[in-house]
Amino acid sequence: MKNIILFLIGLLLIFVEVFFTNFIFSGVSVNLLLIYIVFISLYIDMNDSMILGSLLGLLGDLLAGGIIGINACLFVGTAYLIANVEKTIFKDDRKIVCLLVVLTSAIFSIINALVAAIFFVSPPLLVGFIKAVLIIPILNGGVAYIAYTLFSDRLIKLRKE
Repeated sequence: MKNIILFLIGLLLIFVEVFFTNFIFSGVSVNLLLIYIVFISLYIDMNDSMILGSLLGLLGDLLAGGIIGINACLFVGTAYLIANVEKTIFKDDRKIVCLLVVLTSAIFSIINALVAAIFFVSPPLLVGFIKAVLIIPILNGGVAYIAYTLFSDRLIKLRKE
């Protein structure tokens, strides 16, 4: 039941991301689903987080119109990485969680920029680099800080269940 609720929350985040946040800024948007995958990977079982990441990534690709499977692969990799690192970090400190979001956002954005450069018309290299390494990770880190502040109690309960 817990995994179904987590999936439905992720589905809601996909709809918010696809239909709302992509239109706030031109060319730069918050990756709510990546932040969500990082959060749940810290507090649930690795296999569950990888399955949720793959399903939500695939649905996100289908709804956003991207290359099918790229986000699913990246979310599975993120869930695997975070689930392996979570035992060695203090995951109840919001600065550490936000740092994890910033680092995974940078890696995620660089890979997405490389894939976009191969399959689509890419922006100039300097603009793409600044967006991938600075703007998007900092924006995601700020949103993660606010989200973790609001939902940290629920995340800690998720670990105990």
